[in-house]
Amino acid sequence: MTILRFSFAVISALPLFAGPVLAGPSPKSFPRITLAKDARACGQALAVAKRAFDSTATKVGDAAPVILNDKKPDFGILLAPDIHNPDGDEMIVDASAIQQENGGAFKSVLLQRTPADGLRFVVTQQKMNWQGDFFGLYLVDATLDAAKTADLLASEKKTGARMAFRDIFKDSWRGPWLIRDPQTEGVVATDTQHPAEFLADWIVYRNAKGTLERACRIAFRPPARRASELLPTGALRELATLLDDILGVPAQDEGTLQPTSRIRVAAMQAWANAALRPWSLEKPYNSQQEIAEGLKEWIKRSPVYRARYRRLQELLPKAERDLATYYRKTLQKPRLEAASLAKQALGRAVGTHFVFGKKAE
Repeated sequence: MTILRFSFAVISALPLFAGPVLAGPSPKSFPRITLAKDARACGQALAVAKRAFDSTATKVGDAAPVILNDKKPDFGILLAPDIHNPDGDEMIVDASAIQQENGGAFKSVLLQRTPADGLRFVVTQQKMNWQGDFFGLYLVDATLDAAKTADLLASEKKTGARMAFRDIFKDSWRGPWLIRDPQTEGVVATDTQHPAEFLADWIVYRNAKGTLERACRIAFRPPARRASELLPTGALRELATLLDDILGVPAQDEGTLQPTSRIRVAAMQAWANAALRPWSLEKPYNSQQEIAEGLKEWIKRSPVYRARYRRLQELLPKAERDLATYYRKTLQKPRLEAASLAKQALGRAVGTHFVFGKKAE
């Protein structure tokens, strides 16, 4: 299918439906600690994760600028990703706890100021390409100063040598969070995982008396291969499957931008948020008028497209009713509020699948 990326919104107001819908996961049960080796060490990271989950950030791993007032470190957050721009990724840094050195082998090296048991967490950042920067996370011998640490890690990157440090990850598109427990003063490092994953677990690491240890994972959703599995069964899941089919497979000449894959990633995130964090869904690229006009042109191309469009028309009202019922049950929303939230969430989730080119003004 040619990449137009268009969206479809719910067009008409719909009556509420009180019929049964298979219950999905309750947002109130997430986030939560899983696979804990030291749940106590994960306590502050969990508190931060709850704020991220409850925020309006589309991705919980990008929530720091939203949950921090004027981007000032708080809640034990010492280091966290800020914003991405064409010149590279920014980081929110608590300068009293994190030493930042720019230049040299890396674009930036960020070091925990107060070591524990002779080791400290170190984050490296280097320019990759237009998509963003690469980050590395390490636990390093604290007797090495910033310059020697940078040289060590840069050398390791070239030769694979392992001296005086433990690597947690490297060449990652997303920077880690460093979080300090205000009571114990213990610092943990959090890997929020690849930005293409939908509501991915946070993996929390700690310095356990000189040994790198995976303290726990923080889950934001139940296990699922596809985001649509988080939705109630019935019209909603069928709708998600239909939209994915419409999106189709990537063309061979999409280049590094990979628009089809990016759209699919955004759609998966949108469905996950619709199921568990509907307040975080962002507006689609196109207005409803642009969507309607674009669809009129799209369905002219093939009888298959017209059939899929008709099925969309059939599923949308059913899916909206089911979603309203789901929000009444899982979020304990009053009937009218649930209906309004379902209408908005469904329009935005479905709209994420597609974009029409905008007309020049």
